[in-house]
Amino acid sequence: MRLREFAEAVGGQIVGLEEDFEIQGLTTLEQAKPGQVSFVANERYLPAARNSQASALIVAEGLAIPGKTCVVLEEPWRGVLYLLERFYPADAAVYFEGVDPAAVVDATAEVGKGVRIGPRAVVGPRAKIGDGTIVEPGCVIGPDVEIGQNCHLHPNVVIEHGTRIGNRVIIQAGAVIGGDGFKFEVIGGKWTKIPQVGRVVIEDDVEIGANTTIDRASFTETRIGAGTKIDNLVQIAHNVTIGRDCVIVAQVGIAGSSSVGDGSILAAQVGIADNLKLGRGVRVMARSGVKDHLEDGQTVLGTPARPFRLAARIMAAEAKLPDLVSEVAKLSEKVKELEERLKERE
Repeated sequence: MRLREFAEAVGGQIVGLEEDFEIQGLTTLEQAKPGQVSFVANERYLPAARNSQASALIVAEGLAIPGKTCVVLEEPWRGVLYLLERFYPADAAVYFEGVDPAAVVDATAEVGKGVRIGPRAVVGPRAKIGDGTIVEPGCVIGPDVEIGQNCHLHPNVVIEHGTRIGNRVIIQAGAVIGGDGFKFEVIGGKWTKIPQVGRVVIEDDVEIGANTTIDRASFTETRIGAGTKIDNLVQIAHNVTIGRDCVIVAQVGIAGSSSVGDGSILAAQVGIADNLKLGRGVRVMARSGVKDHLEDGQTVLGTPARPFRLAARIMAAEAKLPDLVSEVAKLSEKVKELEERLKERE
């Protein structure tokens, strides 16, 4: 693909091009060589861009660099994605076609057109797999699971019985969807397991990171809304509802029966207590612990989580505590001296 062809395909404007060329690849500013393309999505990277050997740069509007060939886009990542999909197809590492002889597919399972199922994968009774879906080696798909079209299950994913998965869902290696919720009650003086008989529903265009776990509901369903992106090592407990287009970053834990509104962002290592309602567009900063309901659009920080500005003030004050302790100690000594002088006068 030549640069002009690329720019036309993504609706970009070319600036500073002297001679068209065949694009040899896409890489970082530092690693780029002549013939390759790199990108600048933020003005912080302009110094590195000026020194880059890339033959062309994909840049945001207002960031074109004099003396450099630039493809200007309102959304630079659209251009980056276009080239990534061309040079690094998502299924490039999939080395098997059809149903591998080493896979075990139950006779009652329904497998759509163009489905690829890798070695040692297991597909249980009455499971349904939609057209174009990839099931990589070692995956286990339980009874009565339904998976939509053009999904991609990476190695060793486990989908427990009754789970419903929409279209174009990506599940990274080692994730477990539909395992039992953590429910134990004391019966006869012992912690006793309470069966979890609900299910998990994953809507369209969701991505779930490696080793993430999403538990089945106690009676109804645990649901992940369309377009939501979940990072690695996230725990989502039974009966949780996640809205559409949310972002949930690594090591977040969401306790049972809580809900997260559409468009919310939970940063790394956030903890959400059980039975809470987080509104639409909520932002929870990294390592925060949420114990109260949050209204639409709130941004919170800290443990316990507080409104961002208040939490920032508290943190700033905490940094001054050593000096304050020293000052209080000095004042305490002065008070003692004054008290002793008063006693002497008496």
